[in-house]
Amino acid sequence: MKKTVLGVVLLVSSGWGQTKLLLKATSSMLNAAPGGWSQKRAETSQGTTKVALTMSSVAGPVSGQYFPGSGVFAPGGVKQYWFSPALSANVTISGPITPNLWGLESSTGCHAGFRYEVLKWSRLAGGIVLSLGKSADNGGTEWGTSAAVRTGPTLTPAATNFYSGDRIVIVLFNDDASGQTQANGCSWTLDYGGPAGADGDSYFQFSENMTFAADSNNGRAVGESE
Repeated sequence: MKKTVLGVVLLVSSGWGQTKLLLKATSSMLNAAPGGWSQKRAETSQGTTKVALTMSSVAGPVSGQYFPGSGVFAPGGVKQYWFSPALSANVTISGPITPNLWGLESSTGCHAGFRYEVLKWSRLAGGIVLSLGKSADNGGTEWGTSAAVRTGPTLTPAATNFYSGDRIVIVLFNDDASGQTQANGCSWTLDYGGPAGADGDSYFQFSENMTFAADSNNGRAVGESE
């Protein structure tokens, strides 16, 4: 929901003591994407229309291949990152982060799962400065052949201070499903941007209550110091 304080519009998360960042297909306002990034928004507002994004599987074992392209924890290939709007107040993120992702695989022998990473984008630095951590390798339940939600693995980061103007960044990886080795020649699909409680209602839930300013290109001002 929205709240106006002294003329400033804030985007306020619903619920007490927790925040959902929903994955959207709209492009982020932040004009700071290196080559090969597809930069989308992660917002507190609910989506209305499901988007399906598919990537091909690879022969496992897989330790983390950028979704939906290629490159293992390294530059190269197409990478879809989701950026939150700028935080409107300081917050320390330390509690469990829980995924709620909808998806499916093309065949039961695909043995595909996912992995994710949460990062900090600093307004003062004008870019990503650190990782809060990656979810467990080979830790996700295999996708089914019909769209369904997956709510693990969770990630408990080291306590990290975010300041007003900073952003939360989420990146997904292709991975082997838990206890499985991924097969080549098939695919899996992430559904996101959809309505609440239905196929496509993909988000990450944070334990902390956070507020955000209206999205803008809030890059570091010229000559601004730390």
